[in-house]
Amino acid sequence: MASQKPVLIAGAGPTGLMAALWLTNLGTPFRIVDKHALAADTSRATVVHARTLEYYRMLGLSERAVSEGRVVKNMAFFGNLKEIVRREFNSIGRGKSKFPFVLAYPQDLNERMLIEELGKKGVNVEREVEVTSLSQNDEYATVILKNKQGEEEKFEASYVLGCDGGHSVVRAHTNIKSTPGAYAQRFFVADVEGEVSVGLENVNICFNANDFCLLFAMPNGRIRLAGWAPEESVNREFSFSDVEESVKKNTGAVVSKVHWFSTYTVYHGVAETFRDRRVFIYGDAAHVHSPVGGQGMNTGLGDASNISWKLAAVLAGKANPDILDTYQSERRPFAERLVNTTDKSFSIATDRGFTGWVWRTLVMGNVAPLIFRLGLLDNTLFETISQIRIEYRHSAISNGNHISNLYAGDRLPWVSFDDTGVDNFDPLGGLNWQIHVYGDLSDNVKVFGQERGLKISNFPYNDEVKAKGISKDCVILVRPDGYIGQLVEGSSSDHIDRLRVFMDKWGIKAF
Repeated sequence: MASQKPVLIAGAGPTGLMAALWLTNLGTPFRIVDKHALAADTSRATVVHARTLEYYRMLGLSERAVSEGRVVKNMAFFGNLKEIVRREFNSIGRGKSKFPFVLAYPQDLNERMLIEELGKKGVNVEREVEVTSLSQNDEYATVILKNKQGEEEKFEASYVLGCDGGHSVVRAHTNIKSTPGAYAQRFFVADVEGEVSVGLENVNICFNANDFCLLFAMPNGRIRLAGWAPEESVNREFSFSDVEESVKKNTGAVVSKVHWFSTYTVYHGVAETFRDRRVFIYGDAAHVHSPVGGQGMNTGLGDASNISWKLAAVLAGKANPDILDTYQSERRPFAERLVNTTDKSFSIATDRGFTGWVWRTLVMGNVAPLIFRLGLLDNTLFETISQIRIEYRHSAISNGNHISNLYAGDRLPWVSFDDTGVDNFDPLGGLNWQIHVYGDLSDNVKVFGQERGLKISNFPYNDEVKAKGISKDCVILVRPDGYIGQLVEGSSSDHIDRLRVFMDKWGIKAF
């Protein structure tokens, strides 16, 4: 096969760096450029959820992230400085993931970790290099790159990954339309030191009838605050002193040092499509969300993990190009759901009119605490926040295949075998198609694995495996990103032939 042109990654924030690490580990040539001289040096996005930590584990980075971050144990609601209710993440997330918590691990630390890991593998970001023009044909994309000296370079890329932010230059040079809306309010975010009266082991949602503030602990003794900025902040310079009284009223915080403070307008929206021929957009270039929901960076990292292995497979001749269409069909619906659920709820809760007042006094003050106390949302709350509930059942590659309630396109259920210290996510670090069998391993499966170059993991079948919806002796074909590609009820010749047909249809080969 003729040598492929490299991939171009435009943007070296967390999403671009994540894609770069996936492509590096899968042996795909690429360049990564960024218009900024330096990586992020402020916290910006702040939290990392369980699904992201599972991706980091696959890349060998989860232990570092957890050790450098700060585990947030609870979610707590405070009204007028009085704790209304709290829920422990570990209690509602136990058994669902190796990481049953929220991790305060800000964007700058995520970027530093990814940059250092890429550096170990000989990859460096080309900084102060920006995309100024982009055109494409059926075979490649032509990009004009300009460096800090103003010198221009014509570069031909097999594909372009645009992760250059909400004002994406890459997106602007495609036929992709994006019309994000803005919330009516402006907000502030601050990283501070000081004393607070609410628990630093919590994500604290503090409010009264007319105001709200979000507070939780960060690494290195810092505290993250977020809330309303006064309306006049649009027209003049603002500092923390302008919101200090409001923060104290809501959280009881006495701030001794401000490390970072910013005001901004929050946008939300999803691009109409995530692909234009040889250009893919992801992260903020594809969808923007309220930062208070803590989902934006995690969603971008999930985008990167989804498109990267597919692109690597196509360029290596290990999957048909049609598989690239599943990136949009798998990732865009989730981004839309975020806008219509998390972002919309945030918009209502922070509204300064009558609607917001009703939400804060009645819903947040009474209904939500009652629901939490009764545990009515325990089964879904952690799964939703952590993003482990994301599924691709309606993707063309999943094709509706299922056994009972376990579907192709579901995230592989996490199972810990306590007596061995092993869990079924251990093999996922191979970043490859693989076979999982829970129960008896037949010769048919062994032959199929050898024939297709697939690693086979054989786990015992027990009550926990059964509770996760996995049938005894079923054969699960797991995708490189830890989602179920296909599954069959047993290991007869007919069952295994169904897996062969699936792999052949999509041209799938192991890396």
